[in-house]
Amino acid sequence: MNYYSLMKRYKEQMIDALNRFLIIPSVYDEKTSTKEMPFGKEVDNALKYIGDLGERFGFDVDYCDGYATELTIGEGDKLIGIFAHADVVPATGDWTSDPFTPTVRKNNLYARGSSDDKGPLIAAFYATKALHDAGLLRDYRVRIVVGGDEERGSKCLHHYFEVLHKEAPTYGFTPDSDFPLIYGEKGITDFNVSVKVDIPNVKKIEGGLASNAVNDKTKVFMDKDEAFIAYLKEKQVKFEEQEDGILFIGKAVHGSTPELGENAALNALKCLGDFYKVEKLSLIGEKLSDTTGKSFNGFSHSKLLGDTTYCVGIISYEKGELRFTVNFRYNESVDAKAFKDNFDKFFGVTSEMKEPSKVLLYDPKCYLVKTLLKAYRAETNDFSDPLTTGGGTYAKHAPNTVAFGALFPHAVSTMHEPDEYINLDDFFMSSVIYAHAIRLLGEKDEN
Repeated sequence: MNYYSLMKRYKEQMIDALNRFLIIPSVYDEKTSTKEMPFGKEVDNALKYIGDLGERFGFDVDYCDGYATELTIGEGDKLIGIFAHADVVPATGDWTSDPFTPTVRKNNLYARGSSDDKGPLIAAFYATKALHDAGLLRDYRVRIVVGGDEERGSKCLHHYFEVLHKEAPTYGFTPDSDFPLIYGEKGITDFNVSVKVDIPNVKKIEGGLASNAVNDKTKVFMDKDEAFIAYLKEKQVKFEEQEDGILFIGKAVHGSTPELGENAALNALKCLGDFYKVEKLSLIGEKLSDTTGKSFNGFSHSKLLGDTTYCVGIISYEKGELRFTVNFRYNESVDAKAFKDNFDKFFGVTSEMKEPSKVLLYDPKCYLVKTLLKAYRAETNDFSDPLTTGGGTYAKHAPNTVAFGALFPHAVSTMHEPDEYINLDDFFMSSVIYAHAIRLLGEKDEN
């Protein structure tokens, strides 16, 4: 079967559908959250968009109490599950073009959600549609589940499986990570930290919108202090002087790779602590800049999942209380609670730990991994080994499921960053791989 030729006729439809999807600013919005729209109006609009697309092409659609959109097509006992998400992280940072106006430059489509996860979702959707149109969904069903809360902890899939008791897939994948395939994911949790501290001349601090992205902008509301400004210039800190304070500027990256970013919140704390002689601020700013935890006895490494990472995302300060979140990612040898307690003791703080998303590890030689790799290798002639990641995906919440694409080994990840994009050739090629993979999983028998 030539899957490239199968998908070629859908290429322009895919791009058009993705553009329409990307204009929806589907960021969680507490202000418009209701029982019917638990994640807010725009996430609901995105979930309804994909539902309308499915209905138009003959899928059975269930909106799952507003938590997710379920699209099912085909007949048979075997169920192939595809788990993707319609929600996106806030469009922070400096964008070259409007983040919710899809823009093509040099064959790259720029918009928030283009690579995480709307582009891969549309590729998997059209792969399923193409197989159905060609009469190749024989004696098996394909179910695409589109969640609305992946970026905030996946309450969507918890509701889907634990409240609605939906059927587990026979085999599944989530197109929300890297090719060739992810067989292991680090555990993830957040520490919500609180510490009493007086910061001279500072009225308030605000920064960050998501715990799972490096803080790229932190505003310190303070009276003008020429000496402090001179100090920042001397230290070559990135900042903007504003009428009511100072805006510290960093670089946002995904929380799984905080070492690739520049944390504005930590820069602000270290500078304030060093200049105004607040030892606790200096300690936090300096030690947490080591994203592995080595500098505060919070480090662990394993052969399979690598180093621990710590990412400071959201920060606030008012009336003598500093609050910030630490996104902690860890390997299979770590007791998250013990590491949290060690963190508190070292920094002299109090923190509450969010319910962890536990470590996920599949056998690289299991049937699911081998079958997906077979499809990928057949279409790309790339025999790279499967991977592990610090990122967390729906694979932790959906049974019999691994992360499979859609970022190719040659590509640069811009997930959670300004100017997020997906290459249009890669976008199309992922649909080819997904079509091949779905058919292999549906028609082949493990035995």
